[in-house]
Amino acid sequence: MRIVISSHYSLLHSIDATEQQLPDIQALIKRWHPERIRRIDRYIQLCVAGGLNCVAGRQLPADTGVYLSSSAGAVSTSSAAMRHIQRQGELPKPLHFVNTLGNSAGYYLTRLLQLNGNALLVSDEELSFEAALLHAGMDLLAGRISTALVGGFDEVAMPIAQHLERLQAPADTASLYEGSHWLLLERQDDNHSPNQPHGELELPCYLRGTGQLSQWLAQHPGLPLQLSFRPDADECELLADREWQAFGGRALPHGVFSGAALSALAGGGRSAIHLSKKSGGSYCAVMVSVLQSPEPSL
Repeated sequence: MRIVISSHYSLLHSIDATEQQLPDIQALIKRWHPERIRRIDRYIQLCVAGGLNCVAGRQLPADTGVYLSSSAGAVSTSSAAMRHIQRQGELPKPLHFVNTLGNSAGYYLTRLLQLNGNALLVSDEELSFEAALLHAGMDLLAGRISTALVGGFDEVAMPIAQHLERLQAPADTASLYEGSHWLLLERQDDNHSPNQPHGELELPCYLRGTGQLSQWLAQHPGLPLQLSFRPDADECELLADREWQAFGGRALPHGVFSGAALSALAGGGRSAIHLSKKSGGSYCAVMVSVLQSPEPSL
C-alpha cells in the first residue's frame, strides 16, 4: 500500500509591498465554475481557486477527505469584524461572522466538488501544510478513505503595512508571498492504476534539531533536497556533501509557503526530499519519489 500523487497545483503571487490592489483570482475559479459565487472573501477565493484547479474537473469519490491548512485563517474578514465591533459597538452580520471561521472555506469547496467526507482544517503559524498532509496520509494508510485533497492557503490582507505588522516582519519589507498550494492523493493497494500518478510520497517525518536531521539524512543517501527556507551556516555545513537547493525568490515567505515548495517538488520530475523548518529549530522531511512508467505489454 502506498500514497500516490494524482495531481498537484500551486498558485504563488509575489506581491510588492507598495501595491494598492491584490491580483484578481476570479478567472481561476470561473475556469471550473462559471457561475458567480456570492459573498466570499479572498481567503475563501484562494481555497476554491486552488482546490478546483488541482482537481481540474475530475469526478472524485463522494467520501474524499479534504484537509486544509492555514497559518492565520481569514485575516481580512476577521479584522473587519473586529473593527466593526470596536467602532460601531455592534455585532457583525451573521454571514460576516461565519466567514471569520477558518473552515468556512472548506464548506464552499466541498459543496462545489459535491463531497460529503471529512473536512479538516489545521492551523499553525509554521508548517501547517505538512501537518494537514500528515493527517491525510494517516487516514489513507488506515483505509478510512481512498482519496484525499490536501490544500494550504494564506492571504495577504490590505493594507500591506498592517499585514507586515501582523507577521512581525520589518516595515521595509519589499515584497511578500501569497498563495494556494494543493496535492490530490490516492491510496494505491497495488502497482496497477487506471491513471498514471505523478509520484509517490511518504508521511512527513519530524526531526528535532540538526542532530536528528543528520542521522535521518544518513539513512537516505543520494537523494537531493529542496529546502523551503534559507539555511544558516551550520545547516550549509551539514548539507555540504548533498545536492540541495532553496525554493523561492526574494519575497518574504510566510504561512503555508512550505506547501508551495512541496507542490513544486511533486511536479519536478525527479525523486527528492522536501525539507522545511520551524523557527525553533525543528525540521520536517517528506520524501517524494517519481514513479517509473510501466513498460508497454507486447
